[in-house]
Amino acid sequence: MIRLRDVSFRYETAGASGAQAPVALRQVSFAVPQGGFRWLLGPSGAGKSSLLRLLALGARPTTGTLELLGTSIAPARRAALARLRRRIGVVHQDFRLLPDLPVFDNVALPLRLQRRPEDEVRDEVHAILDWVGLGSRAAARPPQLSGGEQQRVAIARAVIHRPALVLADEPTNALDEHQATRLMDLFRDLSGLGTTIVVATHNDALIRRRPAHALELAHGRLVRDG
Repeated sequence: MIRLRDVSFRYETAGASGAQAPVALRQVSFAVPQGGFRWLLGPSGAGKSSLLRLLALGARPTTGTLELLGTSIAPARRAALARLRRRIGVVHQDFRLLPDLPVFDNVALPLRLQRRPEDEVRDEVHAILDWVGLGSRAAARPPQLSGGEQQRVAIARAVIHRPALVLADEPTNALDEHQATRLMDLFRDLSGLGTTIVVATHNDALIRRRPAHALELAHGRLVRDG
């Protein structure tokens, strides 16, 4: 599902002097099979967000080879990348909900992009909102929600279309212990059904409760894969 070979990544921004931005990832290589679960670990600035950006197809590697869901990313056309993105669910650390849309429509967006029938969309959205404990908040808009509620909406939106790959950046930060445990149970179930899961976290207690294979970065390099 995921394969990186000697991937390096440098942001394209440059200073007024024309100096290049520093390298965010350096010769990273690893593979994750279908249905694999990986913790993504490392201190702030280690390269976790850059790696998640590549896996979410928000950028292409500067050098090296990235294969995702059976497709080599470097030569892929925009239309092919757009199709791949519809098979990926992303939980951003800053949620990235659409503030002017009700919770229902935020969560329904991935299904509507798949052109699913509206009665099916309605049933699926209400079911997952009930699961995350927000069934009564379907008509609310994100600014009316607490941080934990917004986090749960973002999680519901990321997984409602049963993606092949789920990428989660600190998905439990705004959740209480019970909600965090339920989320990890959901990820475990999705992994058992064949969804590949990558979760970036600093939550040591969560890792101890859910020991699993870890990818650890330091200074842009992969220092642990096991």
